Amino acid sequence: MALLAGSWAGCCIMCIGDYMRECPPNVLTSEEVSEIISSESEDDSTATLYDFTYTYRELRYRGYIDLGGMVLRNLTRHVYVRQDAAVEELKSSEYPGDIGNILLTNICWSADSSCAMMVDLSQGGWAGDRFDVVPLSSVEVDEEEWEDVTEDQVKLTRFALSG
Repeated sequence: MALLAGSWAGCCIMCIGDYMRECPPNVLTSEEVSEIISSESEDDSTATLYDFTYTYRELRYRGYIDLGGMVLRNLTRHVYVRQDAAVEELKSSEYPGDIGNILLTNICWSADSSCAMMVDLSQGGWAGDRFDVVPLSSVEVDEEEWEDVTEDQVKLTRFALSG
């Protein structure tokens, strides 16, 4: 997650499954839906959003960025998760993590709910929301606008990683 923290700031983010047929509400415009419907799948079947986005933008490694003292902000819901607290709380897990794991726990979206995990992540509560990563001081200045959801998100992510 850290390697692309700046390149997707403010964008709608989803981790979509191969069988994804519908988007979360209010994510795509009618023009985007039309473009997806008119696109072609590699095997001549009905194109999915996965087919469309896979060819739209391939991610490239850009190096590691230290996220100490930073927060993952969900710009859509006005909540944030503290990186330092997430790392500290998740380090005792079998699979340590950070705000990248918390992001992935919340942005998955697919029509197929089967996965080899303890929790169904196929309809992530933050799928399609907009995010950025900023210094903690950015949310401390405007505490009334932002809610710290670190504790709840660490619990969800720890449970998801345990399976």
